[in-house]
Amino acid sequence: MKDYEITIKKASEVTIFATDNDTLVVPSKVTFESSHDQAEIIIDGVENATIGIPPKADHIELSVENATVNLKGISYSRIEIDGKGKLLINTDTLSGNIDINMISGEAGLVIPSGARFATRTEGKNNTISCLVPEEPSSETIIELNGKNSVLKIHS
Repeated sequence: MKDYEITIKKASEVTIFATDNDTLVVPSKVTFESSHDQAEIIIDGVENATIGIPPKADHIELSVENATVNLKGISYSRIEIDGKGKLLINTDTLSGNIDINMISGEAGLVIPSGARFATRTEGKNNTISCLVPEEPSSETIIELNGKNSVLKIHS
């Protein structure tokens, strides 16, 4: 599988990590559907949700609310985070584009030191505060979409 659509309900911490083989690791309270190269994972009622996916993904779509999100060892072309409330996103790699979609939300993104990226805002009244140097010519884009939201990027 290369595409993952993950919905997490009522979790305060979410960790998505790379497995060392071609396996998926999910909590016991999960709804799981798969077809072709896509998996849909829905987790509800798990305070600290831990999910393992193969180390190379094309597209990851994560839906989460008021949580800390930890991305560990994952390589992706694009990760899309649909968030509500306040999010803190920690990633140890920056291998592809990150889209953060929020309405009236706040997000913090902690990236690895020395990561090369550019930022872009879409939508209405969104603001990105970048506390690390950007590289405007980078192919890796961190984008904030939605309305009335703030993203703070630091290492």
